[in-house]
Amino acid sequence: MLAHFTAQPVLWLRMPPARAVVAAHLRHVAGTFRAAGWRVVEGEAPPIDVAGALAVLEDPWCQPLPAMAEHLARAKAPAGRWRLPKVNGLSGPQGWALKAGPYTPFDYGKLAVSGASRRGQLLERPWWGFAVAAPGEAAGLLTEAWPPTDSSACLVASAHLYRYDDPAGHRRHELEPLIPDSARTVVDVGCGHGFLGERLRRPGRLVVGIEPDWYLARQAARRLDLVLPSTAEVGLAALKGDLDCIVFADVLEHTTDAAAALTATANSLGPEGRLIVSVPNSAWAPMVRALAAGRWDTTLAGTQARDHFTAFTRLSFVDLAAQCGLRVEQTSSLDAPLPWRLRFWAWWAARTAGGDPRDLLATQWIFSLARNG
Repeated sequence: MLAHFTAQPVLWLRMPPARAVVAAHLRHVAGTFRAAGWRVVEGEAPPIDVAGALAVLEDPWCQPLPAMAEHLARAKAPAGRWRLPKVNGLSGPQGWALKAGPYTPFDYGKLAVSGASRRGQLLERPWWGFAVAAPGEAAGLLTEAWPPTDSSACLVASAHLYRYDDPAGHRRHELEPLIPDSARTVVDVGCGHGFLGERLRRPGRLVVGIEPDWYLARQAARRLDLVLPSTAEVGLAALKGDLDCIVFADVLEHTTDAAAALTATANSLGPEGRLIVSVPNSAWAPMVRALAAGRWDTTLAGTQARDHFTAFTRLSFVDLAAQCGLRVEQTSSLDAPLPWRLRFWAWWAARTAGGDPRDLLATQWIFSLARNG
């Protein structure tokens, strides 16, 4: 596996994780590299005695291909340093078109196999979120200030990765129109950095965040009227009274008991109150296709995030909401630009099972709910 290296390659994880989900992701990345024969060094202090190749992961939101370490270990090292570009949203030799995927690690794997012989020069501004030095070049990379300034780089065949945006920092503009204008109290459960709640603030309205992660709660406290560092159930019980609007923006799937959180919400809503919920769709066509191929690979974020405890489809969420004393008043979807072959496959799979093809085309479902009775 390490035939092209004269010494063991080293992966250097520079950044200290501030959050549990990032720490778990870095353990996953370290495990894939160790399995491919790499030595892993963690922390801000640089490794010493690096005789083989050196890979530096600077950005904790990178999601390397699961087999990426093996590809790097087998690669014939070009002269100088390698750079892997930031490919989220890019296309061309340094990335891919989002309308054609990849969407899941199953797609990443197919891309790596089909593109194994392709090399190309970076066409966009190089990105130092992940850098690799060939054997004999590690010393120069370690002695430079970070990020390095050397511009010589080339792509490594089959070394694909994806960079996620921090879900806690998503702006969620699509949810704003669902917030009732008359709502005087809005509670954003799992508020993250507080960007959504900050835009919902206005004279005469109180915006409260509930966030169990202390790091995120401190960030949100700068933007909202009040932040409770607690779980949904504890925070809603502490607020008391009839609330006008409660928001769960990609939060329920992270709870260990979604039914308990929804029941607590139903008990906290006022007679005219509204609950706004967005959840990832576990019946999304790329995920169903990967399952049909025998793959379920967790990722740092997104529809297959490893910190999801509950899976939702449109119909399963509607049933769960009814059991918790809530009724769905409005449903909408967020869709991805899937290629026509995958859309046709989704249509065929849904019709064969007696379902609705639309349930396989949505990446997320958005619901507006009211209390029963």
